[in-house]
Amino acid sequence: MMSLSTVTSNKVIHLNKANDKPIKLTNKIISNIVPRAKRFDIKDTLVTGLRVRVNPTGSKRFIAVGRVRATNQTRTLTIGDAELVSLDDARVSARTFLGELQQGVDVTKIKAERAASEETESKIKNIKLVDAMELYLSAKQLKPSTIKGYRYEIPMYCSDFINKPVNDISEEDICLWYLNGKDRPTAIDKAFRSLKAIMEYMVGTKVISFNPCAAVNMRKMRYKIKPRTRLIETHNLTKFIDAWIGLVGNNKVNAVQGDFVLWLLMTGLRLDEARTLKWSDIDSDNYLITVQDTKNGKPHALPFTPLMSDLLDRRMNDNPKSNPYIFPARIGKGLSEEKHIVDCRKTLDRICQDANIPTIRPHDLRRSFATILEELDISESNIKALMNHVDGTVTRKNYIQSANIEVKRSNLHKVACYIEEAATIESMHPEHRDQTAYFACDNAIRDSVYGTSDISLVVVKGKVTAKDRLNAMR
Repeated sequence: MMSLSTVTSNKVIHLNKANDKPIKLTNKIISNIVPRAKRFDIKDTLVTGLRVRVNPTGSKRFIAVGRVRATNQTRTLTIGDAELVSLDDARVSARTFLGELQQGVDVTKIKAERAASEETESKIKNIKLVDAMELYLSAKQLKPSTIKGYRYEIPMYCSDFINKPVNDISEEDICLWYLNGKDRPTAIDKAFRSLKAIMEYMVGTKVISFNPCAAVNMRKMRYKIKPRTRLIETHNLTKFIDAWIGLVGNNKVNAVQGDFVLWLLMTGLRLDEARTLKWSDIDSDNYLITVQDTKNGKPHALPFTPLMSDLLDRRMNDNPKSNPYIFPARIGKGLSEEKHIVDCRKTLDRICQDANIPTIRPHDLRRSFATILEELDISESNIKALMNHVDGTVTRKNYIQSANIEVKRSNLHKVACYIEEAATIESMHPEHRDQTAYFACDNAIRDSVYGTSDISLVVVKGKVTAKDRLNAMR
């Protein structure tokens, strides 16, 4: 049986390793303890739980060991080096620690939680803008396209401080960055709005005490961004439709692309709303299709018109049967089995080039749709219903049901007829056989492109140009 001898001036105290019996610790005993090959503890009889831990290297530390009353879990407190902390102070510390354990206070756990909290707080206080953006995006319920926009705009336009802690981004940093973007004001202002939202979230989570982006507004530095107003002018609609019929009817542009452009113009849908439409969105009993994922979060039902129905029939016949989307993407010379169309800008460029009119973009077709509704004297509430804009007035919201499906169907049919009548149908004048006339025909597109109806050359019209429209008003 091994034993440890502690030598004093008068006697040798034998500490039995096997029995590990406590002794009354004194400063002299502690200073004369001889280390051994393995670490061991010497317990104090005066304060139960106080120990001197002796390491093979000869270092000695006061520790206190006890159990939490509520959970019976063992907890250890390292008090300090026995050469630096007096025995009396060690006993006081041990009593305090052991007393708290007896009261059910898990001191070690609380200390660990406090340390973890301080570490987390330190990390949060030093969080970089790029990480703050990810926290914001994970906390908010945003559309994938919106998240994609944030992840593009912030690194792209906020590179000056993308890796800077948000606590270190000052008002001056923001103002200087904003002013330096004067050569691309629209892009910078859009990125500014995203940045402001992220920083406001940081204020809400108490990472920062104020939003430095507010300085741009307070100092009246915001760029005056003019809203986009580009559309197909009324006097150019005939040119556009004629070019569309010529290209689509003669297979000079992809049929899916051609149908998609017409769909945007006659429904007024946003690009993302239209390209993600699925066959499962169709209600075949009520002859309508519902856009599920809209900008305002409210489903948008569109009842079929004859022209819409013909277009969908062609898509149904020509599309790959396995593709769930109405407007499939093009892959090589064929169509994708699973992906939807992404864009139609090249097709629009080709149409506008052939029509010899200014270039337009997909959202311009939505503005053109709204302009057609206005030209047809459709009421404002019905226009809002077809645009899926919220009408906040109590009367409109609760009493006048402008979103009625058949009202929508009637108005969408008027738009379709307006578009078809814009086409140039050239033939012999019904009264002057020696003259050529241009006719407005309700079914011009259905006849010339989809082959589902016959045209009737009844209504004679003049060539529509800006000059012709002005002369007609004289």
